[in-house]
Amino acid sequence: MKYLSAPDLVQRINSYLSAQGMDADAVFARAGLAPFEQHPQRAADLLVLSDQFSQLWEALALAAGDPLIGFRISASDPLSWLGMLGHLMLASPTLRQAGENLMRYMPLVSPVVRPTIEPRLERMRVGLNLVGGARPVPQQRYDFTWNLLLATLRFVGARPDLKPVLVEYAYPAPAAPTALDAYGAQFGCPVRFNAPANALEFANADISAPIPTANPLVAEGLLRMLDERLAQAEHASFAARVREMLPAMIDAGGALRDAVARRLAISERTLQRRLADEGTDFSTLLDEVRRTLAQQYLGSDRISVKNLSYKLGFSDPSAFHRACLRWFGKAPGELSATTSATGPASTNRR
Repeated sequence: MKYLSAPDLVQRINSYLSAQGMDADAVFARAGLAPFEQHPQRAADLLVLSDQFSQLWEALALAAGDPLIGFRISASDPLSWLGMLGHLMLASPTLRQAGENLMRYMPLVSPVVRPTIEPRLERMRVGLNLVGGARPVPQQRYDFTWNLLLATLRFVGARPDLKPVLVEYAYPAPAAPTALDAYGAQFGCPVRFNAPANALEFANADISAPIPTANPLVAEGLLRMLDERLAQAEHASFAARVREMLPAMIDAGGALRDAVARRLAISERTLQRRLADEGTDFSTLLDEVRRTLAQQYLGSDRISVKNLSYKLGFSDPSAFHRACLRWFGKAPGELSATTSATGPASTNRR
């Protein structure tokens, strides 16, 4: 249920570039993002995906020569990115409640978007943190997200004139005065840079107005369904996501628990808790993946037993030897001598 998926954004960007007479393929190629377009959901590794988005926005701003390009790319239907959650917002009683529902279920839309909502005196403050990996998140991603959020709230509330009373960016102010003026014109309110966080503030009077399409019965049913999906997303497949990440990380010499937590954009404690909720732990998953990889490699002449032990992350060959005895009831040398003729190692475990 990740409605604002990479393919959705790629499609919007392609449409924008084509309308501007620009070569979309050249822009993607210049950014080195061909794999992003072909395999946009690689994606148990959330920080890698987030960095690909950041790289894409940097390339777009450079190619278009437009630092405000994040405001140019939008959709004709502001709710197309939300699916069922969009219907819940339309059925909510007020824009405040619609915004709170959006924040609550945002993990279903994009796990790397971390929103907050905080009541202030006569205002409501919406904070935003886009989680990145090795690459800093460019400001264009925040411009795009704020623009999309405003379009959504305006559509839901039937308030095309809705605007915040304050916008804050945790980025330096644009060097060009015209760019600074453009931000003020875009939001229709004061815009502050070098702020502690990225946030929008709305007047309580604006967000307390009733939504014309409010429907309590519809909202109640949608809340139940979204709660079920949120629970499924948070728990049912989490161990599978971790297991999917491990082979590549092991191959790269990683797969430490803290590294996996960083890739998933969560704390190590949360990683441990969510795996425990599914009746497993990181050490068990790592052991299972190492065993599977050992089965694939043993008996092959592509790698020696010694090198395989280090490749799988064991401290020394003797540790790998003990693991093979535990997994297969045989030493690595015995498996190497037999599996090339008889097939993969036996899966019997002691």
